[in-house]
This record gives sequence, C-alpha cells and structure tokens, in this order.
Amino acid sequence: MHITLDGEQLQLPDDTSMMNALAALSDRAHAQHRIVTSLTVGGKTISDRDLTPPFLNQQVLNVGAVQAVSQSLHTIIVEAKQAIDRFAAELRSDGQVLLAPLRSGTAQVGTIDAWLGRLADYTEMLEAGHAQGVDGLSSAALLPWIQELLGARTTADSIRVADLLEYELLPRLVDAGLAA
Repeated sequence: MHITLDGEQLQLPDDTSMMNALAALSDRAHAQHRIVTSLTVGGKTISDRDLTPPFLNQQVLNVGAVQAVSQSLHTIIVEAKQAIDRFAAELRSDGQVLLAPLRSGTAQVGTIDAWLGRLADYTEMLEAGHAQGVDGLSSAALLPWIQELLGARTTADSIRVADLLEYELLPRLVDAGLAA
C-alpha cells in the first residue's frame, strides 16, 4: 500500500494497521524536522477526533488512499509568533495587576505562582522558537530576572517581588520576543 507524505510515496505492507501507518508518517516527518498538519484518508479529511481505536486498528488496505501534508517546525513557530507576542502582552497586563496588592501587603507573594507558571510557558515558547532559529524569539533577557524574582518569592519579600516585576521583568517582556 502506498501512502503519501508531501507528495513522496511511502510503501507499506497491505496488512499494516492505520496506527502503524500514521506512526510511520509521523516518524518520517519528524526525521525531516516537520510536523504532520493535515491528513486525508480515503478522500476524507481526518481530525484528531477521528483517531479512535476502531479507525486505528483498520488495515491500510481497507481505508483508501492515505495522504499527509507536513510543515517545518520553524514555519509553524514563525506563524505562531503573533500569538506568542499577544501572550507576552497578556502577561505584562496581568503582572501589572499584581503590583498594587504586593506593594500594599494585601497579597502574599504566593499569589504570583499562577502567573509564574504562565511565564514558564512563555519562556518555553521563546526557547522553542530560538532553537528553531526563528528571529526575534529568545528568553535570554528574562532568565536572570526570573531567577531574582524566584529568590525574592522564596524569601517572601513582597516589595522586592513587586520591584522586580515592575522595573525588571515586565519591561523585558516587551523586548524578550525581539531579542535574537
């Protein structure tokens, strides 16, 4: 049975299960630093909701033509850069909201934990983009200040946490996505 990835024919035994065929497609795409972004089986577009055990257990021979399209991880991240930038703006805005309660003593330093979790997600996005060579994505400007902030959080110094947020970290969220 022939399956197609980006126009390239792959030959698999007719008794190969869909699960194994899709794994072979994914492995081939991954080897080329690509991710499968579209899958058509028997002329029907397949989504993740279609990947049920009965579907995956079928033999490739019985489902019809299998065609997959992939994109490079680099391209996917470049296209995601606008969303990453919007996420940075949201983090800045949410960080600003934390400042007054921290400075007034009405909030414990632990109130920033959920925000720090989102900041960790953001730095992971930046690093994924940087690793793929996407211009304008790096967390290098943030990392020293994140460590400082975590130190202040550990000692429960809410004023230091607020100062680091306001004067060091939040302004760098504007620039972090611009550093190469």
